[in-house]
Amino acid sequence: MPMMFTSITKIIFRIMCWLNVMSLLLFYNLPVHAVDSPIKSDETIIFLPEVGYPLAGGKQWKLRIHGWIYEPDWKSDFSIVFRTVLGLEEYQLAEEKYDSLAEERRKLFFVDNESGKKIPIRVGNKTFVLDESGSNGHFYGELLATTEEITQWRDKQTIRFTAITHDARQFTGTIYLLDAEGISVISDIDDTIKISEVHDKMALLANTFSRPFMPVPNMAEFYQKLAVGELPVTFHYVSASPWQLYPFLTEFLDAYHFPQGSFHLRLFRWKDENFFTLFKSSKPHKIETIESLLKCCPQRRFILVGDSGEQDAEIYATFARQYPERIVHIYIHEVQRKEGDKLDYPAIFKGIPTTQWTVFTEAAIL
Repeated sequence: MPMMFTSITKIIFRIMCWLNVMSLLLFYNLPVHAVDSPIKSDETIIFLPEVGYPLAGGKQWKLRIHGWIYEPDWKSDFSIVFRTVLGLEEYQLAEEKYDSLAEERRKLFFVDNESGKKIPIRVGNKTFVLDESGSNGHFYGELLATTEEITQWRDKQTIRFTAITHDARQFTGTIYLLDAEGISVISDIDDTIKISEVHDKMALLANTFSRPFMPVPNMAEFYQKLAVGELPVTFHYVSASPWQLYPFLTEFLDAYHFPQGSFHLRLFRWKDENFFTLFKSSKPHKIETIESLLKCCPQRRFILVGDSGEQDAEIYATFARQYPERIVHIYIHEVQRKEGDKLDYPAIFKGIPTTQWTVFTEAAIL
């Protein structure tokens, strides 16, 4: 009798162990719908490309996430509101043949931003819940992952992730991985790779909201050359353009064969004085973004590309003096300035070797 009792006990113990193992397996293979998601069927998410980088010691990585959740709320009569609120009343925005394009570009300025949303995402086999979205619908997160996990998740220089939803829709995002050693190309957009004519208000409006985006000639070919090297190369697009234009800018990169990369644009708020203030006050945004990239990856080297229309030369020269061993080269596209005069480059780049900076009007020479 005691022996029989012992045998039964062992059998029960084994069954319990088996059930525990099965429950663990089921837990780690839960379908995405099993995780609670606050994303409603009428809400949309755009994930904005960010970066990930190794922390000191090399055992962990930090992955930055940035997204935007909103409910589309476009009405055709918003076109008038758009022009009034952004201070564009006196300017003719649309050429008749581009009316539908202009309407698409304006839609994201009239959405119902969703606040208080904690978005769950799936990265590899792990689930993370991001910080709560703000009143502007934007949300952020900084995830920690082991180097082993990064190795499993990465596809060359990127990691892809998805939002967890209650339906079949997929909202995917990209993280660009910055290995400890590599090259980062920090690029402006307006008048550096895309013709915007920032110092001509009429042309700026048309080129931003009404006309197809057009590339600065030969810049895509130059960037393709920069993308090939012994060390991994990552591109970072830093611009005063508002986030509402991101979908169209990333389409522009694809259409004209520019390398994709992380995006660092401006938050546009209705309380801004008008649309043009975005371009007038871009210096703090660019300095903060570039400094953040330099500090997160202390061993990487950087190439800085901009134009003479804003303050790119002055900003880049400051960083070249501060980080002389890390700024490999500065390229400045010379464009027509509002004042009609050219910058005094020898004065701007004083103390920086002439072999470290190039001013050009035609990218074909690069």
